[in-house]
Amino acid sequence: MDADWTLSVSQLNEYVRRLLAGDPMLRSLRVQGEISGFKRYTSGHLYFTLKDEEACVSCVMFRSAAETLDFRPQDGQRVTIRGSASLYPQRGQFQLYVETMQREGVGELYMRFEALKRRLTAEGLFDQAIKKEIPAYPRVIGVATSRTGAVLRDIVRVARRRDPNISILLAPTSVQGAGAADEIVHALEQLNRQGEADVILCGRGGGSIEDLWPFNEEIVARAIRASKIPVISCVGHETDFTIADFAADLRAPTPSAAAELAVPEAAALRAAIDGLLESGAAAIERRLTLERAHLARLNASAALNMPSRLLIERRETALERLTGRMTRAAQAMPQTKQARLDGLMRALNAVNPNAVLERGYAVVRQNGQAVTDASALDVGDLIDVTLKGGTLGARVTRHTDETRGD
Repeated sequence: MDADWTLSVSQLNEYVRRLLAGDPMLRSLRVQGEISGFKRYTSGHLYFTLKDEEACVSCVMFRSAAETLDFRPQDGQRVTIRGSASLYPQRGQFQLYVETMQREGVGELYMRFEALKRRLTAEGLFDQAIKKEIPAYPRVIGVATSRTGAVLRDIVRVARRRDPNISILLAPTSVQGAGAADEIVHALEQLNRQGEADVILCGRGGGSIEDLWPFNEEIVARAIRASKIPVISCVGHETDFTIADFAADLRAPTPSAAAELAVPEAAALRAAIDGLLESGAAAIERRLTLERAHLARLNASAALNMPSRLLIERRETALERLTGRMTRAAQAMPQTKQARLDGLMRALNAVNPNAVLERGYAVVRQNGQAVTDASALDVGDLIDVTLKGGTLGARVTRHTDETRGD
């Protein structure tokens, strides 16, 4: 090919694809490795990575081939596949097209997962009896997750939809890679030291077994169990389970589901209180109706003798007392329930950010995220300052944080 010949990207990819397709060795391969990042789509196609200690390659197994499998592939399994290697020209991605797959055993990470799970189970760390109850009406929820990404946004969106006055306290942490497990432990300890949260949500989005591995570390499991505040784990998407899920007081399949479990719906709570008031009033009215009917039957009986008259008088006196007690109870019940509701509303309003602004305070945000520590900002950073009546754009011109020496 002439060196001055200019190819489009699609021409280049198609040229490479044909080169690979023309190699007889690549048309029938047997490759052994460990499955990672396994996904099964509704179409029936399987997508995963096959890896060893030094490298990895993308794989796809179409539904017609996947239907012949006699086992359920999952992350951590060692398998031998037979298929062909080619280039997916639309993405320029080299991958294996798998025709058959045989299970060889389990991978190193999966064996470590199972060994730790067995040991901590035998120790009693996952026993249901030691799990703490999730509070029914939390005022503040703590969140231990990454400051960036969809997880925090999903939790905030769902929690605020269910209760606009709920307070959310973030303890940011890495959720993947070297050192992430130590950061997760630190975030849990920080929320416990602050003591403001009523419940903690700890998690991240889905991923491969390597991505989720910090939540399979023993130090994270023990930090969850040591937490004085109840912990809801929310790691992965639906089918992903980690050691943290077994250690937590409650497991949610997704971060959004964790917010649903942690935050009661304010409208539903008000409806429940109204229902209690109505059912209590109805019960009192039914009891009074029954007593009046009984008294009417006694009055209507013929040939009353003196003992019967005395009995009726006693019943009348008892009915009057009962009526008085029940009337007072009926009057007090709405007051009691209303007082409870008022107390809850006062508690919610106490943490309402707008109420804080009314007192002359401000909320500082950078890139849409609340800034809770001055050390997180540098001179020259652009920020938004929310005050009563609106939001101002500003730039940091000086820093007085003594710990930084500014």
